[in-house]
Amino acid sequence: MGTLVQTIGLWRIGIRLPVVLGGSAVVLGPTFTIGLAHGGGAGGLPAVFGATMAAGVVLTLVAPLYGRLMRFFPPAVTGAVIMMVGIAILPVAASLAGGGDPAAEDFGGPADLAIAGTTVAVIVVLYRFSTGLLKNIAILLGLVAGGALGALTGRADFSGVADAGWFQFVGPFHFGAPEFDPAAILAMTIATLIGVVESVANYFVIGGTVDRTPDRRELTRGVRAEGVATVLGGAFNSIPPTTFTGNIGLVRASGVRSRWVCAAAAVFMALMACLPKLAALAAALPKPAVGGALLVLFGIITAIGVQTLGRAELHRDGNLITVAVSIGLGMIPVAYPAFFRDYPEQLQVVLQSGIIISAVSAILLNIAFHGVRAPAAEVPAATGAD
Repeated sequence: MGTLVQTIGLWRIGIRLPVVLGGSAVVLGPTFTIGLAHGGGAGGLPAVFGATMAAGVVLTLVAPLYGRLMRFFPPAVTGAVIMMVGIAILPVAASLAGGGDPAAEDFGGPADLAIAGTTVAVIVVLYRFSTGLLKNIAILLGLVAGGALGALTGRADFSGVADAGWFQFVGPFHFGAPEFDPAAILAMTIATLIGVVESVANYFVIGGTVDRTPDRRELTRGVRAEGVATVLGGAFNSIPPTTFTGNIGLVRASGVRSRWVCAAAAVFMALMACLPKLAALAAALPKPAVGGALLVLFGIITAIGVQTLGRAELHRDGNLITVAVSIGLGMIPVAYPAFFRDYPEQLQVVLQSGIIISAVSAILLNIAFHGVRAPAAEVPAATGAD
C-alpha cells in the first residue's frame, strides 16, 4: 500500500516517481529494543507497531521541513550521497554472491562463484547483444539462469514450496491492539526521521534516472507519503518502510521508467503476500544468483552518482573537499562495521549507516563552504506550495 500511495499519489501525498517501498534497516535497532522491553516475541509487537504508527504521524506532520532542505542538495552533495548509497550496499550483494554466510567454510566456493558469475554474464551478454524486451528483462533472465544452475548444482532448495500453503491473509492488528508507550514512540520517531534522510537521497537518485529532479514540493509529498505508509505499516504489522534502493538500479537497467509499472508491481506484491507458495519460490532462489544480480544493480546506482558528480564543478576546492570527506566518512561503517560498537545504541542507529553519515556530512560541509544558499543554477526551484 505504501508503494501505491507513493507512486500514484493522492492530493499532496506521493512523489509520483517509479519507486518501491520496503522495510527500513535504520529502525531495526529500536524495533528490537522496544520489542524486548515489552516482553519479547509476539508479546512485544503491539508496542512496536504502536510506536511505528505514532512515528508515521509525526513524519507526516514534519514533511514540509524536508522539502525546504532542497537548497542543501547541489550536485556535489547529491552525487556524493548517491555514490555512497551504491557503495554502502554493495557488500550485501558481495556476501550473497559468495553464498550469504561469510563464516561458512565453503563461502565463495567454486559453485557459488559459478552461479553468481553466470547471472552477471547473462545480464552483460543480453545488454550487449539484445534489444527491446529481452534487454529490458535482462536482470530477470540473469536470475533465472543463475537459479537454474543453482538447482542443477544443489544450491537451491525448493522443498519449502511444496510445504507452503496456497492462500493466507494477515489482517490489520494481527498481534493485538497497538500500545503507545512514550519512550518507544520517541525512539522509533527519531530513527524514522533519520531514516528518511536516506529516502530523500534516493529521490534524487531516481530523479536523475528518469531525468526529473524532484523539486521542493515533490520532496515534501514524498516524505509525507512515507509518513502515511509508516502509519499503514504499523496497522498492518510492519516496521516503518523506506524508498527501496535496489529498485532504483532496476529502473535504470530495465529502461522502464513508468511509475504505473511500480504501482502495478505494488498490487502484485500485495497479492504475493497472500500466496505463501510464491513467497517460498522466491525465497528458494540461490543466494549467489541474487547476489550476482544485485552486484549489477548496486553498481549502476554507484555509476549514477559518478554521473551526477560530473555536474558538480569539482575544480572548486569546496566541492572537491565536500565529496572527498563525505564519502571517506561514509566508508567507515562500510569497511569496519564494528567501528562504532562501543558508542551508545541511540548513536549507533546513525553511525552504523554510511549513507546517513555521508548525507549529513556532505550537507554540513556544503554549508561550511557555500553558506546556507547554494548557487541558484545548481538547485532546481520549487514549482508549487507545500
